[in-house]
Amino acid sequence: MKLKIHYHRSNSGRNVISDYINLLDKKIQYEIYSFLKRFENDFHFRQYPHCKKITKDVFEIRIKIKDSYRILYGFIYNGAVVFLHIFKKKTNKIPKKDLKLAINRLKSYEQ
Repeated sequence: MKLKIHYHRSNSGRNVISDYINLLDKKIQYEIYSFLKRFENDFHFRQYPHCKKITKDVFEIRIKIKDSYRILYGFIYNGAVVFLHIFKKKTNKIPKKDLKLAINRLKSYEQ
């Protein structure tokens, strides 16, 4: 089943996920966007090891290309998904500031 995907926008209207990806090398951009297309269209691709539940409401997409990238996301109205935050993973744990940012962004959709 195909998911309805939303990309979080900042208060100024900037697409925070696409803006980050578009600053990366063209080959990495292609790989990430291909990965996200598979996530959108393939239920099995939304399972472990590609995706993992982080908190009650926040999940991660695990992308390993040259480096490891994580996209934090949550479910919003009608089962749609919103991509909340993206970062390059440098340690074994998700940095608390990145997780807190994703949680706060998800809360803005609950209002």
